[in-house]
Amino acid sequence: MENYFNKIIELFAKHDVSTSSQNEFYRWLTGEKFSGEKDQALRNLWNNMADSTPAEVSYETRQSLNEVRKKIRQRPRKVNTKRLLFWQISAASLLIALLSTLYFAAGKKSANTDLIEQYTPIAEMTYLTLPDGTKVQMNSTATLLYPEQFTGESRSVYLIGEANFKVAKNKKLPFIVKSNDFQVTALGTEFNMKAYPGDPALSTTLLSGSVEVRFNNLASALILKPNEQFTYNKQTKEETISRPDIDEVTAWQRGELVFKSTTLKEIITVLERKYPYSFVYALNTLKDDKYTFRFKDKTSLREVMDIIAEVSGHIKYRIENDKCYISPL
Repeated sequence: MENYFNKIIELFAKHDVSTSSQNEFYRWLTGEKFSGEKDQALRNLWNNMADSTPAEVSYETRQSLNEVRKKIRQRPRKVNTKRLLFWQISAASLLIALLSTLYFAAGKKSANTDLIEQYTPIAEMTYLTLPDGTKVQMNSTATLLYPEQFTGESRSVYLIGEANFKVAKNKKLPFIVKSNDFQVTALGTEFNMKAYPGDPALSTTLLSGSVEVRFNNLASALILKPNEQFTYNKQTKEETISRPDIDEVTAWQRGELVFKSTTLKEIITVLERKYPYSFVYALNTLKDDKYTFRFKDKTSLREVMDIIAEVSGHIKYRIENDKCYISPL
């Protein structure tokens, strides 16, 4: 049984599953049954993989893919939607962070360090100070994984979502923020990093100092200058370096919403993080037209949707309880 749990967790961490299988995994992981065994399996897998090479892990994952997906689908269960929404993000973040970090770990010592998981709920922000004095502001639904104490030759953390880092200076210990696709290295600087799993692109924007951007699968690195933004489109694989409006990049830190040439679907994704509402709509309701909006802090969802509906001219909405229903005119 324990080995079976190990394989499920390892499989999910490698992202070799369909969306439906991922949803089943969340339900399995957050279920009360065998919670102790699942926790133990996670600890065992972490310790065992510390001495494994990426190639070995990848082979084991591929071997278990079909069997695990089949068994996951055979275990449907009823789940409370609200509770699941939180734990989907939290559990997924923890697992991806723990297992992905193995491929960047400086050694076994860092792999055994106790880790803290900080999650920011929907419609909230989190402010925290890391053990080295680095200040972090986290956007809604973001997760940050970091050690109780930084040891080894670097200060490494793992981010899913968006956060601003004001890095405490330490030339001997570079500060590294990792995500599933790339990592940013700094000595003493301030930068914004955005890496939500569901977004089509990820980015990092340098506000001061200097940072190095490195993709997980590439040996080369990019060096950003202040006010430069690196963007990677996960769909087209396109990489760009630009000089954006820094006020727009950091608007979320002030509670503002800024959309620039953004589709309605992408706008709704952001609104679901900003407000405690689920959006319900048919895919053909949202056209591919792009819009530019800016909303001040404390603007209500109803005010936001009034403007979006009026500007788009082809949708209407209604809010009932914790859901926002969108339909065509």
